[in-house]
Amino acid sequence: MLCLLLCLVSVAVVGDSADRPAGRRGGDGMAVLRRAAETSVRLSYQGVRVVSWVDSTGRTETARLNILHQPGVGTLVSPLHDTGEGTNLLVGSTPWGRVGKDVLDVLETNFWVRTEGETQIGQRSAVGVVAQRDNGQVAARFWTDEHTGLLLRREVYDISGEVAQTSVFESIQFGVDAAALAEETRQPDVVSRPWGDELDPQELRQLRDEGWVLPERLLWGFELVEARATGEGDERITHLTYSDGISVISVFTQRGSLGGAAVTGLRRTEEDGALVHVADEGGQHQRIWEADGFVHTVLADAPAGLVADVLHALPPPDRHGFWERVGRGFERVGTWLD
Repeated sequence: MLCLLLCLVSVAVVGDSADRPAGRRGGDGMAVLRRAAETSVRLSYQGVRVVSWVDSTGRTETARLNILHQPGVGTLVSPLHDTGEGTNLLVGSTPWGRVGKDVLDVLETNFWVRTEGETQIGQRSAVGVVAQRDNGQVAARFWTDEHTGLLLRREVYDISGEVAQTSVFESIQFGVDAAALAEETRQPDVVSRPWGDELDPQELRQLRDEGWVLPERLLWGFELVEARATGEGDERITHLTYSDGISVISVFTQRGSLGGAAVTGLRRTEEDGALVHVADEGGQHQRIWEADGFVHTVLADAPAGLVADVLHALPPPDRHGFWERVGRGFERVGTWLD
């Protein structure tokens, strides 16, 4: 009986950790990360960043990116010509400066964050920071430039404790005119503009009353940090951004149906009798499915294994494939009886 009770307590603790961590954690590493978030916005810099990620099949991919940033202008991210990659690489980015809500507050709620001393990243001295879950498992590691505070290296770990994403500057220079560099390379300036209009709590409640599934939280501490929408009536599309403080998951929702049609750039797959369209590109997990009269699109800059767990908080795909097979079975039975 004692063993059984201990097992039940263990299961309850794991479930609570995956669902919603209680209280506030944080530590001395938060000041370092807040400085890094501020620096990433106000500092001019240019460099080459190497990113690598493990896709849903377990294969490791790598790309080299040219990064240009100018305060007030924006950030230009473009693959170097020898990578052969597309331009939608998201891996290695951080959510800290993306949205209105302080995402670092979410990180501080979810993880214990402490400094790990100094080391060298390339030719620069860096301060190490580790983010850990309640059980001591490492969720992420960060290394920031000791002089400027800029984030130089980032590692994200999946729920099994393995490194899933890595991003590191192999070269960097500060104080450059990123806008001029963009013009020299014939690349357009990038100015960040919000997608759609922000939804206030009352508008969210109204949509939920109308049948929209727009949760405040997903599993593993992913919290709603921004809600936006565009269009009206049946043309409305919502965009909810969730973060655990380390990774970002975007969920787009709209009324309608895929009608069994293929989605360009994604592969069709069947999961538990349901049709789902998926892709892993540039470290970004993409997934589209229909459920209860809505189409859900997920773009996740997060470890693939973690995403699979997190999405359990969203409506499961309609099992069209299953019921179509059942219907065909009944038709065959009817034919045999005739």
